[in-house]
Amino acid sequence: MSLHALVVDDSEDFRLLVGQYIAVEWPDAEVTEWDPVTQGDIDDNFDLSKYDVMLLDYIMGKADGLEWLKRFRRRTDCPPVIFLTGAGSEQVAVLALKNGAFDYLRKHDLSKARLIEALRAAMTERKAAEITQRMARTAAYSDLNRAPEVARVSAGDSPNAQVIEINGYHVIRKIGSGGMSTVYLVKRIEDNQEVVMKILDSKLCEDNEFLMRFIQEYGMISKIESRHIVKIYDQGFTDRHVYIAMEYFANGDLRGRIKSGVVTAEVAIDLLAQVASALQAIHEHGIVHRDLKPENIMFRADDSLAIVDFGIAKMISDVNSLTQTGHILGTPYYLSPEQAKGEALDGRSDLYSAGIMLFEMLAKKRPYVATTPIALVNKHISDPIPKLPAGLERYQPLIEILLAKNPSERFASARQLQDYLAKFGK
Repeated sequence: MSLHALVVDDSEDFRLLVGQYIAVEWPDAEVTEWDPVTQGDIDDNFDLSKYDVMLLDYIMGKADGLEWLKRFRRRTDCPPVIFLTGAGSEQVAVLALKNGAFDYLRKHDLSKARLIEALRAAMTERKAAEITQRMARTAAYSDLNRAPEVARVSAGDSPNAQVIEINGYHVIRKIGSGGMSTVYLVKRIEDNQEVVMKILDSKLCEDNEFLMRFIQEYGMISKIESRHIVKIYDQGFTDRHVYIAMEYFANGDLRGRIKSGVVTAEVAIDLLAQVASALQAIHEHGIVHRDLKPENIMFRADDSLAIVDFGIAKMISDVNSLTQTGHILGTPYYLSPEQAKGEALDGRSDLYSAGIMLFEMLAKKRPYVATTPIALVNKHISDPIPKLPAGLERYQPLIEILLAKNPSERFASARQLQDYLAKFGK
């Protein structure tokens, strides 16, 4: 995502600092500075719609930021507002949020990480609102005129199967569907390249939380440069649907390889090393995947490996979690104990999931199984670490580290795991 920000503050130094922070994260960002002291008020003719976010100061000379906030939030073109103060209190924070501020930041303890975090959240909120509004307008128009939704019969599916037509792409066939989206193999018309089209379920487009997750997936992956991370080509929306166009993997997933029995112990270690390389790349960007499993490990035509599906990934520093208290996201077979308990996560949680996959590749079975999800979650939390079958004893110390119940007893980083694997067997 690019960024268009409006910074309303009477301090030139602060406006400059904010601009520098933004330029580091988004080199192509456009930042408009507004000094209330020298430029005066922002009147109703000033177009706010072109901005993704506004940063608004509390005390601006004689101007009252709270009054400006109230007036701006009454406008339909107002972007999310991050309220700033160098002399405010909790009461100011409450008033700002009550009057429509998206977030509240104190200047005296403002860091680059906290500012970027708030800006990313505001951008996602802005885009989600725009998509929701556009879809609502289109749906109302279509219902009024009884216009049928454009669809195309999908090759390889039943004669009645239909998919949404996305401009610039030709649908080949439906690949599958999950709780949030449906996935199609499509061909990009401009160069005939086969790509995967992931389309968010139309009902979930009405749910801001799911919509924000879907939008964030593109924003998270697009900034990571690693051959072991899926490539994202495009994100957009039609009149009714939100989609992501991404890399197509011709050689299937790790689940298929485990089932086929082709994963030897040596191959398992090599695959784990590639997974560790991918995790190091995403963790360096402050991201926890949170849903690492064989189905999310895909292989290209040249047999190189990449991690996919960042739909529930989360910024490590994100204090405004999209997960409600007590609600666990992820696949129960691969949950870390801390994720199962709903605790704060860092990259070591993904290392635990990688350890579960390693055990499964080596033993040809999962380390923990149960008849109910709750029972399975409890096994991750309290059951002892299982032993590998006879003949695989040399891999047990690695399993013990990766599957340690306490994160502090695992590798501190994916880099440490890479270093361990590089020396393994020497």
